[in-house]
Amino acid sequence: MNDSFMHATDENNVSSGKLADLRVSASSRRIFLRRSLAGAALVVPAGVLAACGSTPNTTTTTTPSQATSASTNQAVTLALQSPADSKMSFTEIMNDENQHVQYLQGALKSAARAKPTFQKLQQTDVQSFAAVAQQFENLGVGAYLMAAPAITNKDTLATAGTILTIEARHAGFINALLQKPISENGAFDKPLTQAAIVSAVTPFIVSLNGGADPAKALKNDEDILNFALLLEYLEAEFYSKNVTKLFA
Repeated sequence: MNDSFMHATDENNVSSGKLADLRVSASSRRIFLRRSLAGAALVVPAGVLAACGSTPNTTTTTTPSQATSASTNQAVTLALQSPADSKMSFTEIMNDENQHVQYLQGALKSAARAKPTFQKLQQTDVQSFAAVAQQFENLGVGAYLMAAPAITNKDTLATAGTILTIEARHAGFINALLQKPISENGAFDKPLTQAAIVSAVTPFIVSLNGGADPAKALKNDEDILNFALLLEYLEAEFYSKNVTKLFA
């Protein structure tokens, strides 16, 4: 793979189909919660249900409407969220990705790779933005699962694990938001191959700007962290270009 991936083009929408050939793993962890359950919002796919109630300490089978009307004070209402109403959640995800970049740069110090030049990240509508975000977040989960077993430093592995769980929360939230299974792999996620990850991100890279070829073998912790940094650069740039514009 050359330092220059391809000629820059005008940024345009990228459909989720560009990454559909991957078996992208989503998070098996619980859905990304914005607020506490009682009396607050739980992020779930739009259109699944308008609201539902629950009556504690009862064995009587009732419909959601019956439960709500019969136990107004006890029912818990689940406030729904759609991609268009998700500014707070996507802003939080954007901030998380920026912090991941900062951590990896700090850990690598002078060995940190340069930020690549990206293309085709700008989206013109919220739905296409959410679809690409879904692919990137699931890609991140599979990438960290791929890399984790090869990390030798225990402290580095522990921190990578904390990033992995956050990527998984992001992925689960967006999967549910788009009415997809929280985990396409069921109860156990699967790592992606390095080749599959590189294939997925290559269309978005114009130049590596002197950084290491991500297709080369990852021989040590420094190589692994720089591989992760490349992906975090991509995600951070994607959210920075879209969140403030689409959710203004």
